[in-house]
Amino acid sequence: MEQYTDLSGNPIELTFDPEEFRPAGHVLIVPLWQGKIVFTHHKIRGIELPGGKIERGETALAAAVRELHEETGASLKSIALIGQYVLQMDGVSIVKSIYAGEVEELLPLPAETDTHGAILFDELPDVQNDPRFSPYMKDAVFERTMRQLGLMAD
Repeated sequence: MEQYTDLSGNPIELTFDPEEFRPAGHVLIVPLWQGKIVFTHHKIRGIELPGGKIERGETALAAAVRELHEETGASLKSIALIGQYVLQMDGVSIVKSIYAGEVEELLPLPAETDTHGAILFDELPDVQNDPRFSPYMKDAVFERTMRQLGLMAD
């Protein structure tokens, strides 16, 4: 398990080892479409990867598919659990499962959503220094996950 801190100094543990995964309450999705990462533009936080809370009675996989569609309009061709991270904040552990998916098509957004929809970049943006990106994208989890997926050089 790798250890980092977020921008507020909260500890983060990140793993890509399935033997270390545990039940999660949240999901994060790295969707790829035509070789590009599909980001979402959250109405308040800015550009980020799709994700969110797992609803009662819902599996993490179902939540990942739902959140991706709600935030980007994307439908998936395939999806796989690739990692997990745990954020310790105010004495609470927030466990997020990380999925990578291949987008089949980008459809219109559902009527009610917290986002402005999908955002695509021709090249992987400099998330750390671009003020358009959500603060949640600026910890080591994004960069380390991109390296794990081979989308960013070491």
